[in-house]
Amino acid sequence: MAEPTPPPVDNAPTNVRMTWFGVTNWHYQVGELGILLDGAVGYPARDPNPAMVAKVHDALKLKGDIDVVLLGHLHGDHSVDTPEWAKQTGAQYYGSKSACAEAVAYGIAANKCTALYGGEKVQLNDHVTMRVVRWVHSIGCGLLQNGGGIETFGYLFTAQTKEKTLTWYVTDSGAGGKDLTTDQIDTDGVNRGAPLTNLSRAVRDAGIDGFEVWQGGPESRVVNQARVVVPAFGVKYFMPHHFGARGGFSITNGLHYPYVEDEMPELKKFLATAQVPQLYSKNYFDAFVYDAKGLRPDTNAEVKLAMGLPASGVGLGVQGTNPRAGDMECPGD
Repeated sequence: MAEPTPPPVDNAPTNVRMTWFGVTNWHYQVGELGILLDGAVGYPARDPNPAMVAKVHDALKLKGDIDVVLLGHLHGDHSVDTPEWAKQTGAQYYGSKSACAEAVAYGIAANKCTALYGGEKVQLNDHVTMRVVRWVHSIGCGLLQNGGGIETFGYLFTAQTKEKTLTWYVTDSGAGGKDLTTDQIDTDGVNRGAPLTNLSRAVRDAGIDGFEVWQGGPESRVVNQARVVVPAFGVKYFMPHHFGARGGFSITNGLHYPYVEDEMPELKKFLATAQVPQLYSKNYFDAFVYDAKGLRPDTNAEVKLAMGLPASGVGLGVQGTNPRAGDMECPGD
């Protein structure tokens, strides 16, 4: 059998530019390819906000664009604006069957939304591949989801640059402990597998040993995920997200409470022992560059200016404390 033709290197990307703009909203610019995850531009909200989506889109276009729209799971703090992103950008939308039904009802053409089940491999361009991982939504302390929860997906990316293959895995929610090794039964009664098994399968299919960057959350009760995911997949950088949303948020006022490592002492201790640094945003539209040299913060003043935010610092609004401070980890963690 002939060997597959390798992707051309002359137009290979040199890095991934990652921009966080609230909850689990990420914009990834990988060369000419732009990817959006979730995209909620305000919460609480019952309906999409076309004007704010347009404003954020115009700002993001200063550093790239959007060719693919992804949804991790169908909850308002993640998904309320996702159909509007698909409509305004014309990008292919990937989400659960229920998310696609919602998008079609909103006016998205059926062929512009791809329903996911988990296990899919999507070749986004010559250099970037996405593998869909059926994951599990977060739950309370001492509980076991045991299938039947909201359909939740993680996305494993591989991006071939001239120097190396960049690898990152993002989930917009997640439980730990037994839930990672328990088969998840969807609402149709189909066994979608155990999250950890699903992720291991995706990693093997990609021909890699693990992934360097893990973007995981929610910020509460993530330590049990970390204890499994970090050693199993050789994680080098942890980017916590799904913070700053409780009690609602305004994307133009700036992050209204910070991520505080000391509120999660067990996570902080574990990651320090594993020598895995935490890199996280201090305000909306903070950006990071990931390349062959590693992962590091990057200035994003132009985009922030377009959103009415300062180049650095916390923004216009008053920054308080997390309403759940003191209740971020379970007893026994």
